[in-house]
Amino acid sequence: MRAPPRAAALLLAGLVASGVASAGGPLVIQTSGEPYTWGAATIQYRTDGGPLSASVNNAAAIARVAAMFEVWEDVPSASISYDRAGAITGVSDGNVSTEAEYTSVNSSCLAGNQSPIVFDEAAAIFIALGVDETSVIGFAGPCALDPAQGRILSGIAVMNGLFQDGNGAPVQDLSPAEFNATFVHEFGHFSGLDHSQVNWECGFAGCGTDNLAGLPTMFPFLVTAQQGTLSIDDIGWVSKLYPAGGGTGFSATHGTITGTIYFSDGESPAQLVNVVARRVDAPGGADESRTTAASGVSGNKFRFYHSNPITHPDPDFFGQFRSENPSHIGFYEIPLPPGDYMIHVESIQPEFTAWSSVGADIVIAMPGSSPGPIGPVTVAAGVAADGTDVTLVGTPPRFDQFEGP
Repeated sequence: MRAPPRAAALLLAGLVASGVASAGGPLVIQTSGEPYTWGAATIQYRTDGGPLSASVNNAAAIARVAAMFEVWEDVPSASISYDRAGAITGVSDGNVSTEAEYTSVNSSCLAGNQSPIVFDEAAAIFIALGVDETSVIGFAGPCALDPAQGRILSGIAVMNGLFQDGNGAPVQDLSPAEFNATFVHEFGHFSGLDHSQVNWECGFAGCGTDNLAGLPTMFPFLVTAQQGTLSIDDIGWVSKLYPAGGGTGFSATHGTITGTIYFSDGESPAQLVNVVARRVDAPGGADESRTTAASGVSGNKFRFYHSNPITHPDPDFFGQFRSENPSHIGFYEIPLPPGDYMIHVESIQPEFTAWSSVGADIVIAMPGSSPGPIGPVTVAAGVAADGTDVTLVGTPPRFDQFEGP
């Protein structure tokens, strides 16, 4: 997660590796096309026994972590919950402060034995790992997965105390609200959510009140402390992954728009196109097309990496992730509250790669151009608005001289 001019990048831990992450929703996808989610009714995490920083003691850090998790737990349409199980195990003094201690704790996480939240008071762990302690606020993600059940078994987060030490050097502190917003974002990854590209202009230029109101917590950059409050996009996706029941549950409060993005031939699906559904604006008041918007990425369920004689991706590793079902190529889905929406398509921003990736660790420019907004599409609670397809304009041919017709 990056924050110009004070950068904050995201590093995913353990099995969440290059090319595995999805976007605009679930972080890791099973071979069935369904997301990996936590199976436990309540996610148990453990906290470091040391201070977060020179100015934030252990008790205060633990309280802040609990409040950050509570942002996700308090979504009425979602069933996810968290509980502190106690202190991190396997460290004699409870304070994870050296590379060896971190390696031990991370190994325990990779084995699925605990889900540690590490306070790196002076960034010693970041330095030991070769991570730039002056630009990385923290990292988080699942550690261990159960492919047979499609479950996340454990996760980890590491918090860089330099950004809260009160010194202003070697990095300028974030405000407490900015730091908290960063880790609400990171705990979204911990929970199985990936980055979302909605109102991307906010990361690069002037934003405006309405754009900020619709900016996701899971946006790749930290733009404002306001991202500590969940957007429509964040709420929809965490609720789809962990749906609550009853009158305030997901089916009672959300529907889904689904469709496929095509090349100009109307037959060949296009991968890694960002799709944004924007509420049709009502006269007066805030601009709902900017405040009420959510996204998905075309083809995020389909496997991008295939073992071949040229690139040799590891079939044993990548074979655990994403679908080979042809119907998932170019397919997108977006959970939304009821209302009328227009569908917009756009390229994923070229800056959103590697640790800030949206869709994959590579960026493919959208072929051709958008046909303009599609719709309006009416979303009703508990209903999928299927077949909301978009055909791009002026794309190059799907096949070239190196392929058969």
